[in-house]
Amino acid sequence: MTIGLILLAAVGIFLFFGGTERFFAKLGLPSRAAFVIVLALVVGAVIPQVNFGNAFNIQLGGFLIPLAVMAIFLFRCNGREELFKAVLSIASVAAVCIAARMLIPSYNAGLRVTISVVTGFVGAAVACIISQSRVPAIAGVLGGMVIADTVTSLVYRFFIDGSTVSLGTAGVFDAIVIGVVFTVLIAEALSAIKKHSRASKQPIILTDLEAGEDYNASEEDVSNIKPSTYHFNEEDYEEYFNDDID
Repeated sequence: MTIGLILLAAVGIFLFFGGTERFFAKLGLPSRAAFVIVLALVVGAVIPQVNFGNAFNIQLGGFLIPLAVMAIFLFRCNGREELFKAVLSIASVAAVCIAARMLIPSYNAGLRVTISVVTGFVGAAVACIISQSRVPAIAGVLGGMVIADTVTSLVYRFFIDGSTVSLGTAGVFDAIVIGVVFTVLIAEALSAIKKHSRASKQPIILTDLEAGEDYNASEEDVSNIKPSTYHFNEEDYEEYFNDDID
């Protein structure tokens, strides 16, 4: 849980100084709402787990609060297409994380950290590839990892070793936070690549003299060259500066 709390603390500092305001604005969340979400995750992580006998326990920060945040992002999905992508991302991330947790044993703290990092990074990559947009990708990471944690715990309880069903454990909390952070980084990287690609496709405007020198045209040909024009209308402006990954 230490990794997740450190990352959340860093996000909280950036939020306080306005460093992440632009990103959360793309998600349709004001900075105050984003800060409340981060604070809720931190508070949920430090609250002791709730035990229901010896067979079941639950941690707020790694289970209930991520589900609530996922519901917020599902609500922020723009139309049925984004909602479908979010649901597909949730199912895909859950499948990948279940496979990773079943394949990698967690007998000690080092292996638990490894699982958190692996599932966080892989889950983020899968969510971004499927969603191609920030909101459904983050919803996919949150929901997919919570579902994976639930399914894995039930499988171990009823089919493997009869262990206690623990939902939202420290390793899952770390994986969720790592996954969301990686999702943000991947989304920003894809956004930068997309913006650079658009910029490189803009026509090069040459003056009459530059055009004449470039093509070694005669003086008469140069005099007949008309200035190049390019109309950068409002629609082009919006498309150029809309750096979402969808």
